[in-house]
Amino acid sequence: MPPSAGSPPPQGDTPYGQPQSGIPQGTDAGQPIYGYQQAATSAPGTLDVGQAFSYGWAKFRSNPGPWMGVIASGLVIYLAFVLVVQLTDPTTMFPLLLIFLAVLAAVWLLQAAMVRGALYETDGNPPHFGSYFRFVNAGNVLITALLAFALTFLGSALCIVPGLIVGVLCMFSLHFVVDQNEGPFEAIKSSATLVVTNVWPVLLLALSVLFVTFVGALLCGLGLLVAGPVAVIAVTYAYRILTGGPVAMI
Repeated sequence: MPPSAGSPPPQGDTPYGQPQSGIPQGTDAGQPIYGYQQAATSAPGTLDVGQAFSYGWAKFRSNPGPWMGVIASGLVIYLAFVLVVQLTDPTTMFPLLLIFLAVLAAVWLLQAAMVRGALYETDGNPPHFGSYFRFVNAGNVLITALLAFALTFLGSALCIVPGLIVGVLCMFSLHFVVDQNEGPFEAIKSSATLVVTNVWPVLLLALSVLFVTFVGALLCGLGLLVAGPVAVIAVTYAYRILTGGPVAMI
């Protein structure tokens, strides 16, 4: 919230409809492959939140460089926007709105990049830096994030509690977009259904993510270089467990 490649079996030895093991032909070993999942898909399981964070820490510890690079790139983007504001000194609402929307878009794309990297980790393919930005559809990512943000904002405007509820219901929406290429409305619906079906462990997961992020922010923000990746991998582990998706062994 972060395995070795086998050789493809001889053609004709695998019954129709059953997945082949190993990396597809024509692909270099060790290269993360979108859509290729090394661990077997199983029935949805029971989420252990402690195990989710242990998994996230173990995966981050085994591949820290790219994760810290992605977080650092987010910091650079933030500083760039701060510099733009300082240089332009906007005084009207329109340029401020444009800058705000640009910041949101950058944050959402960075979130999707981290989800993409965490999916590679659970597939058993530690990603390199460029692998994080391989989206199926960046447009769907932005629209889904915008819808989730708008729903959360509206819920918070009515009362804080509805906004928090909507935020939790949407917490897996980007996973469904990036991992399963679902559309914005379908992804939000899938996320809400998954949360409602597993409400108590997911609620505990959400509270744990908030706590870990808060502790990371207390350390002058530097703790987020670790807390952010661990939390994203933990949430992605939870998504894969609850949907019966593949989870590579540590």
